[in-house]
Amino acid sequence: MASDKDIADFQERLDAISNLEGVPYKRAYLLFEEERKHKEAVLQYKGYLALSDAFKCFFLETVELINTYTTRPKIDTPLSEFYSIFLPRLVHSFKSLCGAERMATCGYPHNAYSLIRNIFDDTLMTSATLQKFTDFYSIEGVTPGEPIDIKSVKKLRKDTEYQMRELMTGSKSGLSKETYEELKKWDDMFDFEVHGGRLSLASAVDWMKGKDTLPVIPKFDEMEFGMFMNRFCEIGWMVHRLIPVLQPPNILFPNDWAHKWQVLDESFKVTVNSLTEQLGKKIGATIVELAEKKFPFNAQSTFPI
Repeated sequence: MASDKDIADFQERLDAISNLEGVPYKRAYLLFEEERKHKEAVLQYKGYLALSDAFKCFFLETVELINTYTTRPKIDTPLSEFYSIFLPRLVHSFKSLCGAERMATCGYPHNAYSLIRNIFDDTLMTSATLQKFTDFYSIEGVTPGEPIDIKSVKKLRKDTEYQMRELMTGSKSGLSKETYEELKKWDDMFDFEVHGGRLSLASAVDWMKGKDTLPVIPKFDEMEFGMFMNRFCEIGWMVHRLIPVLQPPNILFPNDWAHKWQVLDESFKVTVNSLTEQLGKKIGATIVELAEKKFPFNAQSTFPI
């Protein structure tokens, strides 16, 4: 274990190499200042922030109800083993959305954009499982009763994901042809950034042409943040549509909770569809069809498996 002197020496050396104009870590503080400015610029999106924060409040309230309202005396039959798998998955999606938003707000929207792609993938698989198209074991690559083999796990997981994507967003989904084609473009844009950071690299084009400095410090860009903001609302809506399934079988939360869920659901739909109704972009109507057909849950839905 390092002594206090060792730690002090360690820090002193780092202080020394990070000094600018007599201030240790001054360059890092320049970075922090630009992050602060970026957060201030985001405050202009009042409608988005209201929806995002209302969603957070509702999710947290739901967890409180799980801990208090659905007490053991109300549960007259044992919960399925899959309930204890589903709940942490949904909480992970919620926390990932919150983390991605923090990242985007501080000035890293492309990095945050990559993160919410994973949330979409997980949420899509979860919805497929809740509709009994597959099960939680298969999406994790596990075969009950058989020893864990890494190659077999990977193969089953990949095969299951492929099959579920075909059913949920692909050729076997039953979605309209226009929606199917638009979702493919939507997914391709995610791939552009997730695999190779191609959208992020585009921000360095002026530097490559010798017209600007290398972009490292966060700088607010309306288009970049808007892209993240739209995808956050779309995927956040899908996560919201899974929340009612946290209700154990035969146990509905209070009517006030159901009302709040409905208000949020309608607000997400209005926000998402505004891209089509106000801006003429097809993706708004596309996500509405996807959410309503492939996340067919409402305030009266309970855990089905």
